[in-house]
Order: sequence, then C-alpha cells, then structure tokens
Amino acid sequence: MIGTNRFYHVYHFSTGLRDPNELDSFESTFQSQFAQDDYNHEQNTFDLNRIIIGLSDKRRADLFALCSDLIGNSFSMKKVDDDNDLSPRYIDMDGQNLAVGSTGTRLLMTILGICMDDRFSTVLIDEPELGLSPRVQQALAAFFDDVAVRKRIFPHLERIYIATHSHLLLSRSDITSNYITLKEGKRITLQRVQTISDFHRLQFNLLGNSLESMFFPSAIIVVEGKTDYSYIDRLIELLLPSRRVTVVQSGGDVKRKVHSLRETLGDLERSPLRARLFVVLDSIHQPGLKAELVKYGVIEDHVIIWEKNGIEYLYPSALLCGIFSCAEEAVASLDITGDRITLNGITRTKNELSIEVLKGLRSDIPLPLELTSKLIDPLTETIS
Repeated sequence: MIGTNRFYHVYHFSTGLRDPNELDSFESTFQSQFAQDDYNHEQNTFDLNRIIIGLSDKRRADLFALCSDLIGNSFSMKKVDDDNDLSPRYIDMDGQNLAVGSTGTRLLMTILGICMDDRFSTVLIDEPELGLSPRVQQALAAFFDDVAVRKRIFPHLERIYIATHSHLLLSRSDITSNYITLKEGKRITLQRVQTISDFHRLQFNLLGNSLESMFFPSAIIVVEGKTDYSYIDRLIELLLPSRRVTVVQSGGDVKRKVHSLRETLGDLERSPLRARLFVVLDSIHQPGLKAELVKYGVIEDHVIIWEKNGIEYLYPSALLCGIFSCAEEAVASLDITGDRITLNGITRTKNELSIEVLKGLRSDIPLPLELTSKLIDPLTETIS
C-alpha cells in the first residue's frame, strides 16, 4: 500500500542492507493497526531513502531512466566527495541535489521506486496525483495504461490499483477497469463503469462537473429559428445564471448544424459532450429528421419535438395575456399564420412578439409545463 504520506526530504542517502525480515514486521504492524476502528492508513511503509538503498544498481538505473522519461530530467547517483569511496551519496538531478528539486519529483520517484520492488505482486496507490503537474500525471497514466511497457519494467507486478481524484489517471484503454467509490454511512461500495456514458459522468465529476472552468459550455442546444434562439437563450440565462449553456441557431437546417458540430467535436457517440447536446424541433419538420439526428449520435431523448408548430406556443401565458389583453384560458386560441400571430383581435409579427416577451421575461414567471418537462428539467439535471 503506497499511502499519501510520502513527502520525503532526503539530502544524503545512508548506506545499508535490506532487512530480510522487514516485510513480516511491516505486515504485523499493519494488521494490528488495521483492526482499530479509528485507523486511517495514510502512512507509507518505505521512505525514499529506504527505497533507493534497497534497489540493486540495475533497478536503481531503471528507476532513474523511467523518471527521466516521464519528467524529462536526468538522474544519477553521485558522491558528495568524489575522492572518497565512503562519502555519502545523493541523487543528482540536472546538476543539483534532488533534495532541492521539486517535491513532485521526489513523490513520483517514491511511487515508482516501490513499484520496482520485486517482492510485491500487487500495489495500491492512494492519490498518485499528489504534487504532480497535469503533464506528469498524464505521462504516468499513459505508462500505467501501457501493459507491454509496464510488464517490461515491472514484470513482477500483476495488479495496480489506483485511488484518484484526477480525471487524467482514469483508464481509457479499458473503461470497465474504472470504478466509482460510493459511501453511505460506514458502508463503502464500488460501482463498475460499464458504458461510455458512465465514463463521461465519472470524468465530469472529477472535473467538478463544470466545463466552464475550461472555457467549454456546460451544454449545447441547437434550435431552428431566430425567435427560438432569442427566447431559449434568454430563458437559460435567467434560470441558470451560473452555467454557460450555448444556444445555437441552425437557420432552419438543424441537420446541417448537427453535422457541423459532429465534425468539430468528433464522433458524438464517444464525445463527453454527447450527453449535453440537445436539439429542439417544431412539430412540423423534415420527415425522418429525428432518426437521422440519432444516427449522427444525438441521444434520442435529447431530440425535443414541440407539440405545436411555433416557439410562440411556449411563451409564458402571463406575458401573452398582457400583450393580447386576454384571459389566461384564451391563450390556447393563439393563431399563427405565416409570420403573424393573432389573438383577441390583436396581431404581432413573430419578431415583434419576441421583443415584447423578452422585455417582460423574469426568472419567477411560470413557464408552460411542456417547456419545463421536455427541455428545462432534463437540461438542469444533466449539468447539475
């Protein structure tokens, strides 16, 4: 078990031989401590000094070479006094003592040094990302994920378990080798990742479930026309002010716009944005359009089709009553003919009505049930 308490500052390395009985001693101590209810295993059995002096010259050279590949620095063992064979040794990193180098380098060397120990067939690494830059995390993850290379350097290791908060350390070559840890009271369970959607949810959670922090939108909504865009964009801004949802106007050609997004984002079925892509259609649309969008990779339930043909039917009744001077029950008689909307003898163009609705729109105004159930609620649940 490679615990989180592995911050070691070693200036000079002492010499010595590996104690042949140390594993029995460590196991005995662990078993006695583990039985205690309040025990939390954060200690690390081996410090960096013990790791380095316990390796053979060849394995130590392998360790230095591996660290060099992952980090980019060069490492070697040197004497403090070149003229004295009994002089203390130190690790030279690009001309300076490792002790004054980065903490992350020593942390990485500790993890990999323990993995070099051929007495173990299984290692459990707790939060290997501690102190490591994203670049080094990615390099370490790629190394652990490459079975052939890992077996060449660590032929004795049959299994490596990693507990991490970093999305960079997730296994992408086999998504089912990732697990989600769940805790309810004192009960801890593991839930295996089964699908690419499960993997993306896990990945988003490790990113804080906020793509805005990376300047990506939380979700993308593709709509048909100008007034659809104006209304839905303003509504999302009012209801989800802390989230950045991108509403995209398709100019009436939704299929072309989704195809364009597909070319930009890559294979939608594998894209982490797939679960956050919504397409909104009027009741009258090109035959077979929904099936084609699903074929492109859009989730079927995220293709939203309104019951009536026109976003105007989804405007808040309270605002329509004020604009057309009518009772709320009369809103159901709204008539849309071409570009003109008529009710109670009053007529507005689509653009005129849109402007008036947007002026009165507030976050506390009741919305049509169809709008909330088909779009607002699923969107909120997806990005929350």
